[in-house]
Amino acid sequence: MIRLPLSWVQFLIDIGLLRRPHFLVKDVSEPPDEFSEGFVFREVRGGYQKWLYLKCPRSGEHIQIQLAGARRWTISIDWLNRPTVAPSIWQTGSCQAHFFIRKDVIDWCRDVGAPRQGGSRYV
Repeated sequence: MIRLPLSWVQFLIDIGLLRRPHFLVKDVSEPPDEFSEGFVFREVRGGYQKWLYLKCPRSGEHIQIQLAGARRWTISIDWLNRPTVAPSIWQTGSCQAHFFIRKDVIDWCRDVGAPRQGGSRYV
């Protein structure tokens, strides 16, 4: 699938043709020094997906998700660089955030009672 360069997506947002999604994907070759809100960083080395990094939408904590190995998550990216991550992401040791990322929507799981915000919903 062809993906638009992030600069093009940002241009479409700036001129008002698109609304800003909760998350866009940026490919990196090593873990980022800083996690920017609104981005999911996909670490790709040697053509292989290794890790996914993002800020928790509830607490702002850094989340690191394994994309390689026996127990892993999967990520699919649409043509606008919006991620869909499966299975759900659950911060069991900290703020208890439990959610899915589906395109530009955060789907909160009901078991944590996350506050409803624009662009997110309960599943």
